[in-house]
Amino acid sequence: MKVPKASDQAAWVWPAVIALVVIAAIGVWFARAKTGAGLDPEILWREAEEDFRAGHDDRTERKIATLAKIRTPTPLDRLLRAQLAMYRKQDDLAVAELSKVSDGEKETAQARLLEGQIELRRNRLMYAEKKLRAAIKADPNMVMPHKELIYIYGVQIRRTELNAEFSALSHLILLAYDNVFHWCLTRNSDWQREEHNKMLQSYLDADPEDRFSRLALAENWRQLGRREDADKVLAPFPESDPDARVIRVWLALDRNDEELADSLLADAPENVPEIDRLIARRALASGDGKTALKHYRSAYQAQPDNRDNVFGMGQALMMTGDPVAAAPFLELAKDHDALSTLVQRAATPAGRNDVTLLKALGAACEKVDRLPEARAWYNLAIQANALDNDAQKALFRITERERKG
Repeated sequence: MKVPKASDQAAWVWPAVIALVVIAAIGVWFARAKTGAGLDPEILWREAEEDFRAGHDDRTERKIATLAKIRTPTPLDRLLRAQLAMYRKQDDLAVAELSKVSDGEKETAQARLLEGQIELRRNRLMYAEKKLRAAIKADPNMVMPHKELIYIYGVQIRRTELNAEFSALSHLILLAYDNVFHWCLTRNSDWQREEHNKMLQSYLDADPEDRFSRLALAENWRQLGRREDADKVLAPFPESDPDARVIRVWLALDRNDEELADSLLADAPENVPEIDRLIARRALASGDGKTALKHYRSAYQAQPDNRDNVFGMGQALMMTGDPVAAAPFLELAKDHDALSTLVQRAATPAGRNDVTLLKALGAACEKVDRLPEARAWYNLAIQANALDNDAQKALFRITERERKG
């Protein structure tokens, strides 16, 4: 029998040893992968996030599971878990994770934002608004919550809140042309369409307690001439509800039932601008200047930038024999009308490229004391022509006025 030489033995022994080492290493790797022992959690989290951004949800899930074995979930871990659940449309699981990110954490604002976006996806606007407001409270400089709220307030025709959000957003970023245009357009314009009502109805189907969607839907049906539908939508509101009362008064006037309209206004809640404006309009129509002035003044004090309040003050002062006091209000109402005309021009395709129009819109907004909108228009003019000295001066002037309050 031939005895193998030492060199022959080495030829087969070393590969066998190496194979055993590799097998052992693989075994250790699998053991560590199973238990997470020896892995750096921060590196593992970054890898999981990279996998998620690349669309590898299964790999993300495996790494998240491993991460859970080596440390107590951190707020960042819970955010990643929630994002994975949202991607898979497992909203309940996402909310469960996000709710465990407590207030005061660095990740609180992002967690509340994601909760708000989930509620939006569920068509639950009231809950979405609450979460988005919490996100802004946690991080006032966060942009996305303001954008989401602008969508909600636009759908629900909540002009006061919509204006406030546009204004807040304009202090955080430079608004695009469409943003500024819609900001000005929605100040006084109505936007009732059948498809809008279908959207509002879907919000009510998801949450029958959604007060603002219900009011918006009722008003939309009224303006579309669908009065019976408006009545049905309003039915859950008690007679004492001031916002529903306003729509009911308008419905009565639409039906030429002035007696009902006046009875609804007779015991209406006080210090509600829309109700004050209706009472004042009725008083003007009947020649009662004193009552008109009282209620227009109340509405104007609450909403000084409302064109109807401004014009009504002028009319009531004229009726009560004070043309000198009336003149500034009537002139200001003309300025509001001039701004509306310019906004209509801005709706044309040529408008967005007309620097002269942009500056005119800025000047018109400044004239009616809408300074944040004026600043936004002048910023657009400067973006179009950075060397425009007039726009630069106007922007500086408005910024100083805003700073001084």
